[in-house]
Amino acid sequence: MSSGPRLVLALALAALPAVLAAAEPAAPSDPFDPWTDAARYRFTYRVELGQIAAEPGDRLRLWLPSPADTPDQRVLEHRVASPHAAVEVEDALGNRIVSIAWEGAASEGDAVEIVSVVERRPSHGMSASAVVAGSRDDPKRYLAPTKRIPLDGVIEQIAVQEGRGTESDAERIRAYYDYVVKNMRYAKEGTGWGQGDAIWACTEKYGNCTDFHSLFLGLARSQGIPARFSIGFPIPPDQAAGEIPGYHCWAEAWDPARGWVPFDASEAWKAKRFDDYFGTLPSDRIVFTTGRDLVLEPAQGGAPLNYFIYPYAERNGVPVEGVNGAYRFERVEAPLAWH
Repeated sequence: MSSGPRLVLALALAALPAVLAAAEPAAPSDPFDPWTDAARYRFTYRVELGQIAAEPGDRLRLWLPSPADTPDQRVLEHRVASPHAAVEVEDALGNRIVSIAWEGAASEGDAVEIVSVVERRPSHGMSASAVVAGSRDDPKRYLAPTKRIPLDGVIEQIAVQEGRGTESDAERIRAYYDYVVKNMRYAKEGTGWGQGDAIWACTEKYGNCTDFHSLFLGLARSQGIPARFSIGFPIPPDQAAGEIPGYHCWAEAWDPARGWVPFDASEAWKAKRFDDYFGTLPSDRIVFTTGRDLVLEPAQGGAPLNYFIYPYAERNGVPVEGVNGAYRFERVEAPLAWH
């Protein structure tokens, strides 16, 4: 259930560095292996409000995602700096949504900046015994089709074909994962990729992480196997700091005997490490949101979002295109042992 809205700290941007300086963690110096080591990151998500053209009296609203708290990720610090009041809510899937509303054109230099310190450990999934009925982790939430992931037609046909000879959901999950990594090609060329359209993916057989994992979700859900989509930002394990050019996504499938099984089919394809990326996710990422066809809080005037990782804005209830963010990470002091 949603925790309800709460006013989040809206600091003047000029004051933010001073606020954080007192608790400035040291830069990491030890060797880091994301497959075995937990990591602590400071992540900055910044949006310049001047991108959103407006006239006097126009009503503007901006929605931004925040890092999630999960069994494998915890948010230690979280500050929002904004020239306008910021409200944060958590939806039924555990997605944290920051919204800022104002009227008229932004003043020169106006920006919203979210700074979070996040610890992340390698993930091996979530046991079935840890899942609470009705919670965001309830597998019943992740069975329905979405706008770009139908569960009939060619998707169902492939699922039936690839599932022949399997005797359990665990075997079918692996069979569908193997089908995706063996039949898809990671490429960003032409048009159509990056939309997470399962039909397009199985027809064109290439795309990015959204396409890989949407095809899997369609195959699994068509056979009654819950599967869910998560999106965030990748963190280069060989860098201590830098800009992040874009998102990354991955998925989980529900095995009644084991629980939520994580995997990253697109990274497996790129690295040619098919077994390593099945059942384990390294700590080289920060998850922000889960789910597709998302209705934000407060609800947007436009259509449900295909996925939510980049800034989303509306002017007088109409979506504004081309609003971009800047994303930066720093890997900071080694985290304490997880318990």
